Amino acid sequence: MALGLACAGTGNREAIAVLEPMLNDAVNYVRQGVLIASALICIQHTEATCPKVKMFREHYMKVISDKHDDIMAKFGAILAHGILDAGGRNVTVSLLTRSGQNDTMSVVGLLVFTQFWYWFPFSLFLSLAFSPTCLVTLNQDLKMPNVDYISNAPPSVFAYPPALVDKKEEKKEKVETAVLSITAKQKKRDLEKKGEKTDEAVAMETDSDEKKVTTATTTDEDNKSKKDVDDKDKVTSVEKKDDSTALSNKKEKEPDSEILHNPTRVVKAQQRVLSLPKGSRYQPIKDITHAGILLVKDTHMNEPETLVELAKAGGPTKEEDLPEPPPPEPFEYRDE
Repeated sequence: MALGLACAGTGNREAIAVLEPMLNDAVNYVRQGVLIASALICIQHTEATCPKVKMFREHYMKVISDKHDDIMAKFGAILAHGILDAGGRNVTVSLLTRSGQNDTMSVVGLLVFTQFWYWFPFSLFLSLAFSPTCLVTLNQDLKMPNVDYISNAPPSVFAYPPALVDKKEEKKEKVETAVLSITAKQKKRDLEKKGEKTDEAVAMETDSDEKKVTTATTTDEDNKSKKDVDDKDKVTSVEKKDDSTALSNKKEKEPDSEILHNPTRVVKAQQRVLSLPKGSRYQPIKDITHAGILLVKDTHMNEPETLVELAKAGGPTKEEDLPEPPPPEPFEYRDE
């Protein structure tokens, strides 16, 4: 747990190398601590930034679904899986503020969280240590203008990790068919008839063998000509496949950068590769690599400004056109 708290959100490979051998430790509370600590270290990391993330995710699911595993290890795996997907994968665990100072709320939250072994609701205090990984730029009126950013890294490096899907195997049940006595008698009759037909078939086969010898010579010549044509067709088809694979590889080549729009998700490791496009209308007051909520200065005040359209909140809405429901009918309440 000390490694997990000290290296939270860093994806430190040395810390993971220390924790990995203890995943299958004989002591149940050791495995529980290792599962939680690994999730704290690997939060918001992909296979490009931390290759062990996929292995840890699969191990969490294995422990959770194993009916014979210890309950303490299962509880640790459930917590670890929730930490990796915390906040819809839009938050991270950090003990420092964006300016590099100690975050008192995060420190207190993690301190109480480590006491979950005494009372499991203490695990909810981990939410105090979560900080959103976003970039939101605001103008002088505290409104969101349409601003683009450049992330100088391939999109897959900092993308959302794909969710694991359980493979469901469909087992077909065998249905035993009932055999009637009438069908059994009919089968015996059929077998007797087949025995009579076999004697006639032997006589017919001797005549057909002589005919096959004469036709074999003609078919060999035809097969040779067909093979030559088939070989030519195979060569042309292989060349076409090579051309198609080369074109598909060109199409599937991932770009070296991507354009992000305000507001956007920016993980901690992605902040150092952020930049504004050349000739951008808005200039940040603080360095854009700080991320979070930033104020920007409009360099073209005379031009009309386009703002980000706010999405409508979900949930039930008030419908004024519908009539109000009638009040309940009078009744007598009897206290018995």
